[in-house]
Amino acid sequence: MDSALGLLLLVVYIIGILGISSAVTFAVVKIFPTERNPKKPDKPDEPDTPSAGGDNAAGRLFRKAKRGTA
Repeated sequence: MDSALGLLLLVVYIIGILGISSAVTFAVVKIFPTERNPKKPDKPDEPDTPSAGGDNAAGRLFRKAKRGTA
């Protein structure tokens, strides 16, 4: 009987911790909502080609897709 009561208490404890964490998460999302329209970057993207001096070219795995291509 003692072990069954201990298991029941453990289940209540886990449910309580999950309830508190979900309530805190819900409150944070309601108090600090994200922006619907994120701010645009201050400066436009620089060219990624090494010859043009872009420092991002070495770290990219794939090229950016050109607009208008299918």
